[in-house]
Amino acid sequence: MIRNFFINILFSLPIWLIEILYKFKKDIKRGYIFDSQSRMLFSLMPKFELHKVKEEEIPKIRNLIIEKRINLRLSKKTKKKIEIKDHLIDKKNNLKLREYSPYVTDNENVILYFHGGGYVLNSIETHHLTVSYFSEKLRTRIFSLAYSLSPENKFPQATNEALLAINWLNKNGYQMKNINLCGDSAGAHLAASASHSLAKENRDNINSQFLIYPMCDPSCNTESSEIFKKDYLLTKDTMKWFWNKLRNDNNDDLTDTFNLLLFKPNKRFPKTIIVTAGFDPLSDEAEKYAFLLHENGCFVKQLHYPSLFHGFASMTRLKSANNAVNDFLSEYKKIL
Repeated sequence: MIRNFFINILFSLPIWLIEILYKFKKDIKRGYIFDSQSRMLFSLMPKFELHKVKEEEIPKIRNLIIEKRINLRLSKKTKKKIEIKDHLIDKKNNLKLREYSPYVTDNENVILYFHGGGYVLNSIETHHLTVSYFSEKLRTRIFSLAYSLSPENKFPQATNEALLAINWLNKNGYQMKNINLCGDSAGAHLAASASHSLAKENRDNINSQFLIYPMCDPSCNTESSEIFKKDYLLTKDTMKWFWNKLRNDNNDDLTDTFNLLLFKPNKRFPKTIIVTAGFDPLSDEAEKYAFLLHENGCFVKQLHYPSLFHGFASMTRLKSANNAVNDFLSEYKKIL
C-alpha cells in the first residue's frame, strides 16, 4: 500500500521537476536518454528475480503478480464507457474471449488481442485497462483472448487457441479481411505465430498484425539483449526463462511459428506494424523480424520509441508512454 501511495505521488509530479533530479545522472545508451519519469517509477517498483522461481511455485507467483498489477493501476482509464461481454468459445477447456465495444465504431474491422507476460504471466484482467484504452482510441471492437499459459501448457497450445479464436470470429460473421491481430511481447509473438500458421496452411490470412515489442528469437543473443540485460524491467535471464517454460524441447527452436526469424513470408502476408522501444532487450530481434518481412516484399512499418522500455504500452499514466501509445494507435488506425 505504501509503495502504491508513492507511485501515485510520482504521477502527480511535474515532469520538469523529475528531469531536474536526474539532470546530472542521465542514463544514456546507444545515444538516447532513458525517460526520467519511467526511471523514477522503476526505482519505486519491487525487484524480483523471476528466473529463480521454481516451476511448482509458478501458479502461486502468477496469481500474486496478477493481483498486484490490477491493484497498481499504471494505465489510464477510458473517458467513456466500454461495453464488456465475455464469450466461452471452448467449454471443454474453459477458453474465454472478452469483447470490448466502444461507444462508437468507425469500421467493420475487429481486433483479436493477446496479452503479454512471456506466456507464463498475466491475464486478460491485467490488460483490461490497456485493451479498453485501445478500443476507445481506435474506435474499434476488440476481442481479448484468455489463452492457456505455460509451463502447464506448452507450445503450440496457445497458437492453436489463437486459431480457434479466429475460427470463432469467422463463425460469428467476421470475415478474414476484417480481422486484425494485435499483442504485446509474448502476445505479439502469439499474433505472429498465428499469422505464420495461416500462411503455411495456405488459408486466407487476416488483414493485419500489430506487434508491440514482440519476442521473436529464442536464442536471446542480440546486442540489445546484452546491453539491456538488466535494470529495465524485463531482463535477459527472465526472457530465457520464459522461452524455456514455453518450449517442449530444442526442436521447437527450429519451428518458424516458435522462432519467428525462421519464417519465409510471401507478398500475400498481412500488413504489419512493429513497435520497438529503445531500452528493451528485445528491440534488435524485433527489428530483425521487421527486416525479414521487408526483404520478402511484405508491407511492414517499424515505429521506434528510443527513450522507452519493454512494457510501456500498459503504463500510460507515464507521460512519455502515453504519448507513444497515442502515436502508435494513430498509425494503427490507418491500416484498420
